[in-house]
Amino acid sequence: MRKKHLMTAAAAVLMASMLSACGGSGSTETAADTTAADTSAADASTEAGGSAEGGSQAAASGQDYGSTFDVAGAGEVTLDVMITSLGDSDGGPYLRSVMEDYMALYPNVTLNPVECSMNDLYTTLITQATAGTLPDIFTMSEAYSANCLEMGMAVDNLPELLGEDYMNSLMPAAVENATIDGTLVYMPWQNNITAMVYRKDLFEEKGIEIPTTWDEFLEAAKALTEDTDGDGTIDRYGCVFAGQRNDSAESRFQTFALTYGCDLVTDNGDGTYTSGFGTEEFKNAMESFIDLAVNEGVAPAGFVETGYSEAYTMIASGEACMFFSPSNVLGGIYTANPEMRGKMGSFPMPVAEGVDPVTSFSSVGMTISNTCENPEVAADFLKYMTSVDISVEWNEATCRLPVVEEALNAICEKDESYSGFAEASDTAVIYPPFAGLAEMRDACAECWQSVVSEGVSLDEAVERAAQTAEEVAASYSN
Repeated sequence: MRKKHLMTAAAAVLMASMLSACGGSGSTETAADTTAADTSAADASTEAGGSAEGGSQAAASGQDYGSTFDVAGAGEVTLDVMITSLGDSDGGPYLRSVMEDYMALYPNVTLNPVECSMNDLYTTLITQATAGTLPDIFTMSEAYSANCLEMGMAVDNLPELLGEDYMNSLMPAAVENATIDGTLVYMPWQNNITAMVYRKDLFEEKGIEIPTTWDEFLEAAKALTEDTDGDGTIDRYGCVFAGQRNDSAESRFQTFALTYGCDLVTDNGDGTYTSGFGTEEFKNAMESFIDLAVNEGVAPAGFVETGYSEAYTMIASGEACMFFSPSNVLGGIYTANPEMRGKMGSFPMPVAEGVDPVTSFSSVGMTISNTCENPEVAADFLKYMTSVDISVEWNEATCRLPVVEEALNAICEKDESYSGFAEASDTAVIYPPFAGLAEMRDACAECWQSVVSEGVSLDEAVERAAQTAEEVAASYSN
């Protein structure tokens, strides 16, 4: 897959923040002292086709988020809002409170929360689109954006609905990541740069250096794996890996493969795609992934049953010490065990020998259905939900990083645990859209699960995966 380094203003914002202020002692429990970058709603232009009257009401209520549409004058509006985070123990309650605040601001608007897990998102949207029952607003990511565009699920004028000022407040890389053939498919919301989170306190206690290669990572993991209570059984492991057959684990392996110099799929630039599964780099990545997760004795048992929540729970309980993920994993850890605040850190992904530092950039966001009867109000709510103040509060609730640059800067200045994500941003890559990405990722999980659970040889499993991946690449090629 053709990749593009994330050498944009976004990386500069993150790196500058890390170098200048991330060493502070601020905790994510404290609200950031920051104000919205958007212009006053009372002075905003009417880009979305309405007046600034609704924005004036918002400003008067202390919610200046750059509204450019007269929401209060839109009449009775009901919007079904499907956000995958609504089911989360941390983000769900906060999002519901944001929706309630917006409805209090505009009593003529009713927002109906609709739950759907990220792992079920793709199949749910396909079913809803086919049945003509798409919600007015729904979660979207680059993994499914090509499908979303091909099926005509979303509006085709999202930038106009959001307005120029709002679009200019976003990380350019995030906008590019959400754009296909000149169409912004979804409004990016969460910045999912991947890095390794780790027990910083234990590294310091044991004098362990931050690993930059997977060989060094294994040595660090061995040093952290021990029987802490002397009963003859290991009770703390150096690391944990997610191995369930779902998008959460599979997307992590895609990043892992990058660190071995392997792209799962290459865009040839002529409408055709080539799989990377048949390369030596893919085989090396798969072998190392299985060895670290299962064979080296540095990770807990039950790899193929371990999902994202099980993994961060092991970190929170002290059963494991390292796990790679986007930053939201810190929120899961802190929710499960608040005493981990101050003990965690992050560092860029290790790489195989001879591979330059690299990680993946992806984004999760929201889009508006093409069947939505009030797209201007839907866009106004999305701007409200992702405004600077609310983005900072969202980070405090979930540890997810936003794509609104001013909010991202404020968050990094407050908490050094994000420094690894900031450092990794300079070597992150984004992928061109590929409608078969979910199928490619699933072939990876089938590969490692067949080796671990069924005793299939690595060579045979990789050969099967390569055959599947080539078929997928061919089926989506012109």
